[in-house]
Amino acid sequence: MSTEKKRRVSRGCTCGCLPSPLFFLLIYFGLYFLMRGPLPAPQAIAHRGGNVTALGSVPENTLAAFENAIALGMDYLEFDVQMTDDGELVVIHDETVDRTTNGTGPVGQMTLEQIRALDAGDGQQVPTFEEVIQLAKENGVGILPEAKSPELYPGMPTKMVELLEEMDYLDQTIIQSFVPAAIDEVNAANAKARTCALYTLWEFDLSQTNASDVCPMAEMALLYPWMIRSAHARGQEVFVWFGAIEHPLMMRLMFAFGANGVMVDDPVALAEVIGR
Repeated sequence: MSTEKKRRVSRGCTCGCLPSPLFFLLIYFGLYFLMRGPLPAPQAIAHRGGNVTALGSVPENTLAAFENAIALGMDYLEFDVQMTDDGELVVIHDETVDRTTNGTGPVGQMTLEQIRALDAGDGQQVPTFEEVIQLAKENGVGILPEAKSPELYPGMPTKMVELLEEMDYLDQTIIQSFVPAAIDEVNAANAKARTCALYTLWEFDLSQTNASDVCPMAEMALLYPWMIRSAHARGQEVFVWFGAIEHPLMMRLMFAFGANGVMVDDPVALAEVIGR
């Protein structure tokens, strides 16, 4: 055989004999789907109330956003809870009011009256935790409040539990946090409270928690869907949230992987995905 023919044979073998990356992905995800088990009923969660309507957008973490999510058939309202200088629980994401209102300053250094005087967008006010609980209760919708920056507000997780008990809505609530100490405080305040530990980038082991449920980042579940199966084996429900790739295809994948619920900014798209 000539040298040139040997080169052609060698090149052909190199290209034809090695499996492609797609082959390994098919094996990886194929094995997962074979071992996944039965799928839970999908639960739709509006992240910060969701900011998308059929006609445009609404300000995040406002009563208008929550009302829109309810109208779209969401199962849960997800939102962030922080505490004012005078000890009132308010629904706002950032530690300051700068981004989401027409005011400036840290939430923890303002009174409820000062915060309520601000415009949170489209004439909306920053709602209180009590107002959102009441809205959810009137409409029979679950809530997923996050104890936000608990290190800034000593005792806030306990106050959240106490208000939920007072309003008889603890059974329809899952309190979430990135901070294990906040989860422990909720558990100490009421052992029957449901809690969800939040996980972010490059966190694949969801077992190191005292929470009843887990909330991993969807992008991490995409890389390692086995975390969902492992959580279910421990008796935990899994609610995923999106860091950067919120898309209907990703929503469908998360449900196909077995996630109990997904948190989205676009409840219109999610309603279409699950047929509501």
